[in-house]
Amino acid sequence: MKDISLDAYKWLHELEPYTWVRAFQSDLPNCDILLNNNCEVFNKYILDARELPILSMLERIKGQLMQRHYSKQLEAEKMKGNICPKIKKKVEKLTEWENLCYVDGAGDGVFQVGDRGVNFLVDWHTNECSCKRWQKGGTPCVHAIACARHERVDPLSLVNQCYSVNMFKMAYKNIIYPCRDMAEWEKMNGPPVLPPLYTKQVGRPCKSRRKARGEVICSNGGKKMSRHGVIMH
Repeated sequence: MKDISLDAYKWLHELEPYTWVRAFQSDLPNCDILLNNNCEVFNKYILDARELPILSMLERIKGQLMQRHYSKQLEAEKMKGNICPKIKKKVEKLTEWENLCYVDGAGDGVFQVGDRGVNFLVDWHTNECSCKRWQKGGTPCVHAIACARHERVDPLSLVNQCYSVNMFKMAYKNIIYPCRDMAEWEKMNGPPVLPPLYTKQVGRPCKSRRKARGEVICSNGGKKMSRHGVIMH
């Protein structure tokens, strides 16, 4: 990286390793998402509500979340098995690759797994593999799945409980209660809170998000990070 971009090297060198190096990050989240897509999705989710006054905006967002919770409750009732469907498909996909691994048992839930010339250590007691994918993502890696097949154990039993159907139901079991109409709200003894004075700015209102430092727009419409040289669509 230093040879490619000295500025990028200096910038990363000033940051703490856990902010950008996966190896230094905690295993507690059990999530393998490395992108900022969740924030982008939420930003689009509330795009219409952001144009409203503060109370109307909060009411719109609350209504959207209330509908989402209800739809997830209905979705959870239709789930079969102990593991959520998407995670189940992910494990089944990895199962197709476990035949490339060779398992040697060491005893007491510890295994050595050979994968295309590289050896990995798998420990069932701590749910860890030396490839780090199991403890980082919460789902068994291909080496752990190979050990499960070797011991004739269902690979889905190695999935972290945070991906279970029961935990999914618990996440959406609470109800976001609807509110009465604003006209029926209780009047409080105090001065009314008025909106701030609004002065119309010259030109069209800006609705586009602020571009990050170093981000430029390509001629073909894609976004290019000048530091990395990777075009994103």
